[in-house]
Amino acid sequence: MTPGVRMRGVTLIEVMVSLAVSAFISVIVVSVMSLAETSKRRTIAGSDLSQVSAYVQSTLDRSLRSAGSGFTQAAAYAFGCQLHAAKTGQQVLPRLSGSPLPAPFASVSTGTTGVFRLAPVVIARGQTTPGVSGQSSDVLVIMAGQSGQSETAAGFAADAQTGTLLLSNAVGLNPQDLLLVTDRQPIASGTAPCLVEQVASTFNAATAGGTVPLAGTYATANVGTTAVLTNYSIVSQVLALGNVANGNPPTLQLVGVGDSNTLYTYDLLQTTGSPLQPVADGVFELHALYGIDTDGDQRINQWVTPTGTYAIASLMDGSTTASARLRTIVALRLGLLLRSTLREGSAVAPTSLKLFADLGSSLTFTRTLSTAEQRYRYRTLESTIPLRNLLNPP
Repeated sequence: MTPGVRMRGVTLIEVMVSLAVSAFISVIVVSVMSLAETSKRRTIAGSDLSQVSAYVQSTLDRSLRSAGSGFTQAAAYAFGCQLHAAKTGQQVLPRLSGSPLPAPFASVSTGTTGVFRLAPVVIARGQTTPGVSGQSSDVLVIMAGQSGQSETAAGFAADAQTGTLLLSNAVGLNPQDLLLVTDRQPIASGTAPCLVEQVASTFNAATAGGTVPLAGTYATANVGTTAVLTNYSIVSQVLALGNVANGNPPTLQLVGVGDSNTLYTYDLLQTTGSPLQPVADGVFELHALYGIDTDGDQRINQWVTPTGTYAIASLMDGSTTASARLRTIVALRLGLLLRSTLREGSAVAPTSLKLFADLGSSLTFTRTLSTAEQRYRYRTLESTIPLRNLLNPP
């Protein structure tokens, strides 16, 4: 090596400058990645809300449009009848004392504990309290037959017998069909009770004529002392509701919001092993109004809240007045509040959310959001759903 030539490295100042530049670049990269991840999470949360909106709206729209199917033709004498049913000999309707409904429906009441009456749909105002919201939310009670074949009531040819019905016409009935036995004559207190029965698996429509044997999971001689099969006389009728065996049972269900922003349904007839089912998450609250036909022209004349004469206790008292009032309900205005699962770093929601604002101040529902609640994103979903079986009565 040439004498005098020395090896040189980097100085301390150069090292410090390099570290500072590297740190600056790292901060920028981390910030960009953080913003990208936040944007991604917001996009996913918004997409989730859109999917929930579409699914929930489709599901409830289908259920509500079918409400009353299979029994609307008996509206004049069956609406408001107290439902009685037994499954494998155990009473399921009315609900027995000491057998409360599961959460989130534990507080649901029609005015009389355990009693549910026949109606296409009624609103139980504020009868659930979702854990996330902490404020009251409405419950829908939806009923519909699903037989799809014999939608016309079949009259009795003779008084009911133990285990057998003698009908004027059994066309359209199938083995293991569920039947609703109704009395066309009112009782002193109003609408006569109705009883769920089941056609025997041995039934053969081709040879049975009008004789319909009863047997199976839902066949019963009586439910308590109120609904006794042999008390139904020749003026009674039966309505085909559906068939549990072929996977097409009737709809007698509750719909409401429970904990974890989850929309639930509960099958009052317990046709499956798990009557309580989650439907969708992301649902914060549910609220609804009635569309009323006041002059019988099958058009909505006004919207009303489920209070006063349209409170569930008034509609479900079993009187002839309540039965007539049930027949005036021809549509529902459904409002849902949806909420994302992503908690933002700062407030991103308004101080309040409104439903039904176009119907006037007396019908507008306002949900005030706390400071903590404003750090989530919300979506309001409203739809007007006609009850087509009531708009087009037989």
